[in-house]
Amino acid sequence: MEVRRRNVGGSHSPQRSPSQLLQSFDVFTKLPDDCKKSTSSGGAVTLLVMVLSLLLIISEIRNYVDPKLVYSYEVDKEFGSKIQINIDITVASKCEFISMDLLDLAGSAVYSQGKAKYKKASFKLSEQNREAFERRKTFANALRTTHHAVPEMLWKRDSSFTVNSFTDTIESNEIKGRRPYDACNIVGTFHVQKVAGNMHVLPGRPFDGPGGSHVHIAPFVQLADFNFSHRINHLSFGAQVANRVNPLDAVEEISYNPLESFRYYISIVPTRVVYAFSSLDTYQYAITVKNRTAEGNKSDSVPGIFFSYDTFPLLVQVTESRELFGTFLARLAALVGGLFATVGFIRQVVLTVPQVALESRSGRRWSAKWNQITRKAFGVVNGDIKHTQTPEKGLLNPDSAT
Repeated sequence: MEVRRRNVGGSHSPQRSPSQLLQSFDVFTKLPDDCKKSTSSGGAVTLLVMVLSLLLIISEIRNYVDPKLVYSYEVDKEFGSKIQINIDITVASKCEFISMDLLDLAGSAVYSQGKAKYKKASFKLSEQNREAFERRKTFANALRTTHHAVPEMLWKRDSSFTVNSFTDTIESNEIKGRRPYDACNIVGTFHVQKVAGNMHVLPGRPFDGPGGSHVHIAPFVQLADFNFSHRINHLSFGAQVANRVNPLDAVEEISYNPLESFRYYISIVPTRVVYAFSSLDTYQYAITVKNRTAEGNKSDSVPGIFFSYDTFPLLVQVTESRELFGTFLARLAALVGGLFATVGFIRQVVLTVPQVALESRSGRRWSAKWNQITRKAFGVVNGDIKHTQTPEKGLLNPDSAT
């Protein structure tokens, strides 16, 4: 007779449902509601942690959206490229008496005729334009003196550091008709070779003389009749960056001597700005200003405005850097989780230390004394004071070993 055992299942039964199999891997065990206890202090701490977490998350999002700029340096290898010069200058002399042109060390001359616009203007600004120019000038000077403290703001595309929105031609036609045209506004863009050169505003008209010489002729005009007071609205090299503040933006020089000359020595540094999805090749520069009075007995000493420039052999690369999105999410998770864990640990320490201290012998003694003081205080208030010489029955003796 064969005896068979029926499979009834049990603790050793190999048959388990998929949900039970997943539950066996759960390390985040849950407590039943009966084992949970909520306190007002815990609720206050939770609200505090939520507010702090929200503030920190907002700060992290702002840091992620606002990229950092990383500076690096390398040798400039683009020797054959040309430099773009952008200028907007107002000179206190009439347009028919002055001219602007460029001459580099290679002997190449670039004349402004056809490449720059000469517009009649009044050198004295109206009250409205004077206030606007002074604000722009003050703003530019402040940035020039503190640019080392705000390098992160100078190359960003959404920066508000811009002084290029000013123009001195916003007067109405009626006001223009009453103001004398005693100045000339020269606006233009030139492309020159990447070698040292000189851009100048001089009396008369330029032309090439014999032997490759470069001269300016101003017939029937005396040098003493010229005034080279000037206002530089804008001067930059390379592609224009909307929020760049250039060293010669909003610069005004007044001449008190008709034979005075203004000389700006400019050191140009090639700069490449690399954004997330684009790049921009431009230039930044530093200047040295020297003014002097022309001497009539020297042929090479004439009044005017001179911009002597030279290029630097190093390339500065400014790269927009932003951390990976996955790294950003990991930082947020670590920030919130660490904040909750830290605050929870501090709360647990604050609640546990007094409890442990009160359970010690000295803690029980101080607790008993505090109870006696409170009973006496309440007895005084109620007008019933009882003096006891020995501990009452049922009271714990703090000096007891138990």
